[in-house]
Amino acid sequence: MSSNAPKGTPQKLDSILEISLEISEYTPIGGGHHLPLPETMPKRNNGVINIKNNDNWCFGWCVLGALHPIKVHPERNPHRLYGKYVDKLNMEDIPIPVPISTMVYKKFEENNPEISLCVYQWNNENKYLEYQYLSEKRYGNYKEVNLLVITDPEIEYAHYCIIKDLHKLVYNHSKHKERKYLCRFCLHVYSSEQGLRKHLNDPKNPEKKCMGVNHSPQLPKVPSVDKCIKNFQNFKCMQANPYRIVWDLECKNEKLTPEEKAQLTRTEKIQRQKPSGYCYVVIRMDSFYNYEITSYDVYRGPNALERFVNKLEEELMEIQTDLTFQAEMVMRPGDYMRHKLSTSCWICGKDFPTQKKIKTIIYCPNTGNYLGASCCNCKYKKQIIGPKYQTSFTIADKDKYNETKECMYCNEELIDPGLLKVRDHCHISGYYRGPAHSSCNGKLKIDSTKTKIPLICHNFRGYDSHLLMEVVARFTAEKIKCIPENIGKYKSLDVGNFRFLDSYQHMSMPLDALVACLGQDPKKFPLTVKHFIEKGYSLDQTKLLFRKGVLPYDWINSWEKFEKTSFPKRKRFLFTFMSTKYFNGRL
Repeated sequence: MSSNAPKGTPQKLDSILEISLEISEYTPIGGGHHLPLPETMPKRNNGVINIKNNDNWCFGWCVLGALHPIKVHPERNPHRLYGKYVDKLNMEDIPIPVPISTMVYKKFEENNPEISLCVYQWNNENKYLEYQYLSEKRYGNYKEVNLLVITDPEIEYAHYCIIKDLHKLVYNHSKHKERKYLCRFCLHVYSSEQGLRKHLNDPKNPEKKCMGVNHSPQLPKVPSVDKCIKNFQNFKCMQANPYRIVWDLECKNEKLTPEEKAQLTRTEKIQRQKPSGYCYVVIRMDSFYNYEITSYDVYRGPNALERFVNKLEEELMEIQTDLTFQAEMVMRPGDYMRHKLSTSCWICGKDFPTQKKIKTIIYCPNTGNYLGASCCNCKYKKQIIGPKYQTSFTIADKDKYNETKECMYCNEELIDPGLLKVRDHCHISGYYRGPAHSSCNGKLKIDSTKTKIPLICHNFRGYDSHLLMEVVARFTAEKIKCIPENIGKYKSLDVGNFRFLDSYQHMSMPLDALVACLGQDPKKFPLTVKHFIEKGYSLDQTKLLFRKGVLPYDWINSWEKFEKTSFPKRKRFLFTFMSTKYFNGRL
């Protein structure tokens, strides 16, 4: 065949000079003696029984252990525990030890038609479960047997284990920290048993069943009419954070010893900065942007960072306590009429449906048991006054209620109860905000345990974050998350319910320049003026806070310097890292 012929030119094969065929025997790895579980697999409460056998019949012992479970130490001495059941297994034409082979597993199921076998393997590198063989016997009265096969590249045999509880084995496969439900055919994880049952056999669509990983078709979903246009849907972000903490740290300079200066590093060490004090202000804000200072703390002395962390933990407890008890609704003049005449939700902007057709629950007036679902109009017309019993609403009743689409009295279509018209109010001040759907109103709820408290510091990324990392382990938070810019700078840092933010990333100017942009007008600093006027300072004295103070950083190198009552000489106000002078004139 010519390789220089133009593309599309017909070519002819003249002859074949040589054919080489190499045949080698393939011996699959078979099950053998006991092996320990993989290192990355959960060691306790993993739902796996690792039988301690000393022969090559671990596959058979595991199948018998799954069919005839033992409560106390099922992994010990399989000959004594499961030996009497050996004759019930048909192992004809099954090689011993049983190799990891799909054909062998299918042969085993043919010999034992009442068994539905699934074999899985643990991926030690990625820490998740993989399927090795999935049975085709899925819907029927079969005895389910789930096995885990363990392989070791340094050993020529494998080992089988019993998966007693498949759901425990995949507990860490998702962020859902409650019991999980795994489909043994496609390894899809569900957070509820109802979701798994619907996946295996949907009563609304009997033809829709799980066909496994190899035969699961993809169903294209076209957006519905109300979701075909992209618009804002994350309504919970409309709720402003009710608290924020503004804070800052101050440091004193310490000279380095000759030994510390002599250390071989690429960075030239000049001095060490040790935290000497802090100040923070807790600001509370309602939905109408009314601010107030609830607490503050100023401290100067040793162990400033440790004290700062402890005070923040105390403030967090007080904030969570305050958010737990919501303010009662306050209806101002005109709010009742505005709510009555309103026709749309102020949160999502959609119209309210006919309130008489909203879906509601009907209980038996004599027993309190669940009867069915009806519209609000029929509920009040058909309501029977009887003895007051405690209502009973089980999980099965909840499923029936969710599936009901028509009223039990008038047989008309019911409307989602989430569209019920309710009054929305600010949980901080209590003032009425507007009419809203019940579902929209629930999205603006403030959760006292999950609300993040922002701690705002100017230039947190470049300076204060380095100091804070020394004591970040003292927080009682379980998890620490960050948005790193590099190994030494963090744009944001989440420590439990605290979120440390850098205001310099949004306003990249020094604080004195930002204040100058506002013209040093006292009306533009209401919280500062109000606080210091209440402390007895005059307005002229308060205006001094609107400019940057001059601090002799290099001169403050000991605690005694803070007790001085007079200023040092002018040349002491120069510090090591100054490239220009802060003031005009000669020293």
